[in-house]
Amino acid sequence: MFTAVQQKLQSPRAQLPQIGRRSPVMRGYTLLELLVTMAIIAIIASLSGPSFMDMISRNRQSSALGSMFTMLSTARSEAVNLQTTVSACSSSDQTTCNTDNWESGWLVFVDDGTGTGGVANDGNVNGTEQMIRVGQAAGGSLTIRSRNFTDAGAVSFDDDGMSSDRGTLVLCSDGDASRSSAVILNFSGQARLAGDDDANGTLDEDDGTEISACP
Repeated sequence: MFTAVQQKLQSPRAQLPQIGRRSPVMRGYTLLELLVTMAIIAIIASLSGPSFMDMISRNRQSSALGSMFTMLSTARSEAVNLQTTVSACSSSDQTTCNTDNWESGWLVFVDDGTGTGGVANDGNVNGTEQMIRVGQAAGGSLTIRSRNFTDAGAVSFDDDGMSSDRGTLVLCSDGDASRSSAVILNFSGQARLAGDDDANGTLDEDDGTEISACP
């Protein structure tokens, strides 16, 4: 036993922890590797950027198109339900009918002339006329303008759901007519999506007139 203890004392390195031993070196990225990685990311971003922005633009236009259908169908159905005139107008402040630019937003309201200063069937919010629905601005570079409406910024529906006017709401992104879409409203109050009836790459009105330019 004495011999075993003596051997342990004579070899302290075997018993004492080794302090200060260096841990294995962790290898990082070299400058060249980082530059190559950044170059690859830049190339991918340049290729995918335009298509991504185009997708956003198309989604925004699709959403705005749905909003126009919602506006017209709501105005028509409420006119029938309430048995009175209901109008829709473009509005940049979501309070008054103050613009012809439908992309700025819109209002649907009971156009019955209620209250002091109210004027019935005029396509404007006045007096204490009841607000039914408010639509927000479309955003982006989208424009929504009317064609052939007597009042470029308003349309009304009577208690039978008939429209006061016929016309088209044209939606354009970046002023590009080749990518336009449109909602056609007829006198019966029905709204439909404009199509390329003669298959020449241009949308057509009900009477065959081509929507060849953005309003």
